[in-house]
Amino acid sequence: MMARSVRLLAVAAFPGALLAQNVAEVQVAPPSVTMKVGERSGLLATAFDRVGNVIPTVRIAWSSNNVAVAKVDNSGTVTGVGGGVAIIEAHAGTRKGQAAVQVVGPPGASAAAGGAPAAGAAAASRASADAGGADPLTGQPAGSGPATVLRIEPPTVYLLPSENTRVSPRALKDDGTAAAPVAVTWKSLRPDIASVDQNGVVVALAPGQGTVQVTSATGVTATAPVVVQASEIAVQESVPLVLSPGDLDTLHVTVPAQNARLVNPLALQWSAAEPGVARVSFTGVVTAVAPGRTTLTVSGLLQSKSVDVVVHKTVEALTVSPTSKTELPLPIQGTAKFQVQALAADKSPVPEAPFRWSVADTSLATFDPSSGVLTGKRAGKTTVTVKGPGSGLVVTWQVRVIAANLKLSAARVGSGLGRRYALKASFADETGAVIGPATGVSWTSDNPAVATVSEDGTVSTASYGHTHIVATAPGGRRAVAEVFVQGEIVVASSRTGRFQLYAAERANLAQVRKVMDDTAVATEPAFSPDGSRLAFTSTRDGQPEIYVMDADGANVSRLTNSPGPDGDASFTADGLSVVFHAQRTGHRQIFLQSITSSDAVRLTQEPADNSQPTESPDGETIAFVSNREGNSHIWLMSKDGSNQHAFTRGPQSKESAPHFLRDGSLAYLVEQKQSGRTVTQVVKADVATGKATPISGTDLVIADFTVSAAGDLLGLVVAVQKNTFRVYVQPVAVGGAAGMGAPVAIPTTGAEQMVSPAFMP
Repeated sequence: MMARSVRLLAVAAFPGALLAQNVAEVQVAPPSVTMKVGERSGLLATAFDRVGNVIPTVRIAWSSNNVAVAKVDNSGTVTGVGGGVAIIEAHAGTRKGQAAVQVVGPPGASAAAGGAPAAGAAAASRASADAGGADPLTGQPAGSGPATVLRIEPPTVYLLPSENTRVSPRALKDDGTAAAPVAVTWKSLRPDIASVDQNGVVVALAPGQGTVQVTSATGVTATAPVVVQASEIAVQESVPLVLSPGDLDTLHVTVPAQNARLVNPLALQWSAAEPGVARVSFTGVVTAVAPGRTTLTVSGLLQSKSVDVVVHKTVEALTVSPTSKTELPLPIQGTAKFQVQALAADKSPVPEAPFRWSVADTSLATFDPSSGVLTGKRAGKTTVTVKGPGSGLVVTWQVRVIAANLKLSAARVGSGLGRRYALKASFADETGAVIGPATGVSWTSDNPAVATVSEDGTVSTASYGHTHIVATAPGGRRAVAEVFVQGEIVVASSRTGRFQLYAAERANLAQVRKVMDDTAVATEPAFSPDGSRLAFTSTRDGQPEIYVMDADGANVSRLTNSPGPDGDASFTADGLSVVFHAQRTGHRQIFLQSITSSDAVRLTQEPADNSQPTESPDGETIAFVSNREGNSHIWLMSKDGSNQHAFTRGPQSKESAPHFLRDGSLAYLVEQKQSGRTVTQVVKADVATGKATPISGTDLVIADFTVSAAGDLLGLVVAVQKNTFRVYVQPVAVGGAAGMGAPVAIPTTGAEQMVSPAFMP
């Protein structure tokens, strides 16, 4: 911790005086002493500047107004000479402080002036003034003209019992400006509460409210209340006090109940439990010695308080986060968290080490040291600086506060019924790059009947349909996510006479609902990775073409327009394109086309038939079916059509309908002959090793299938009779086919057929 202004006691032994005009006041402690003839007692003098700071290395000159009673040497040591009262003065330039010394013993030459210490002090002061040795105008500012008003500074005096302080007169003219200093006399109107001597030193005697009065030689008077109350003292600095070896700090004692005023350090005594860890001077100056912990105790005014001190290891380096090497963008009303760690020479952490934080322009950003959080206020550039406890331990960040945009973790979300989805709001810079999490965001749904949103952005779906989730940041910036709620399973059904798309939930397969009305045949649905769109094949324009629509069935748009039939569309991993097969020449081939473009890129070539493409979750690999080696097998290629190679092969089996799962494994349908009959089964294979594991049985005649992205649910297209197909839903356990649940058919009526199932991601 960087040492604050260190207050050092200035005593006569310190050489090298500062300019006398820098000294505003000199105080002597203790203010009064009683001693015997021949005894010796030490006095301490302290010089203060105009704001109350101790001035170090001030040369003090000592004098006694009656050397027959007491004499003083250059170090402030007083020796009792004869009975009576003497005034000991400590001079620093034109400023001086006094202490009254009463010597008990045979009467001295000045004792006849009066036996009471206060009276003796006043008489001695007057005698000294008459002799030219004392200044009866001490403490009064320079001015001119006759005084018409007197004022006492401070106007109200607060003291603890047995405490003392000095008040000063102010001579003023009618217009409030300073008049020429005047000689005054002091009087206490409640001497049982507080006394005052002719130097303006007020001593608290008992709890209560007293009054001191000052009177000029011309009869002008002023009074000030003196409030004496027993109140708790407190150490002003936050504790524990944390220092590095060699650091200095100053502790101050206040009275919280008296407007947190400072207590004169000369009225207190300090001590350290472990001086080997930290030392403390009698004025509260703490010196850290070596790593460890100790307790400091301050006593005085009938009270005692303790302060814990921690001296940490010397810090050699700082590690920080985020990096200070690049400019940090910060949104208006956004936040950034800073972290700093102190390291010792052996690279071990120093958790006790304190840090000082500062922001160059607090109108642009504010910093909370307790949490390490910087908050943007208005656009501009500023810096954040942290200083560690040692030389050179400084790190500065360049910060650019910007009117950032609000960006959501997803712009479109497809979800099943009764699901929850967590949307996250972030601030983004001018290029759209995320800066950090957005704070203070409020969330609303424009169609709560479809989906609601909580305070943290969690969306809960309630019914089928479409809604907009709106996030609003402080300052009015907004971002919108569209949420589409659709059935978990979409199939093509002929229940109205031609194939149309219907949706159902696994928990209620009997309750199906039409996704949309197609003017012709609609089949082969496929969800986008975010579930917000459906691609499908429709003959509404005369031949099979690929169409795309929102998951709720709205905003249908035609994607392909070619001379031959297109089909089996599947979204790419980014959801921005589809892969599909098209028979635009003699054989079907694989094409890739953006959902916002009419241009398709051909990925496979003649003479083989290539169909049923699907892209891996990482977007790097496309699996498809090809008959280029005779039977239909699964082939793999890179996303640009390169590196085409067989994944399955063999004359005894055929494979079809590949589907990538979320974990990157590949499921596909195997058809082979066993004991003279055709057996079909769905397997899941590791793409790297080719090792396949069954995930369906062999008791059903499976013509086609789909699988959920998590691999826990199969949708099987089963030939229940020749040219009659139904869709069965079958759970798959972790153990694969061995842990399967029973297949359940989606109910049909009459001659209704169902094909091409698809699962919501």
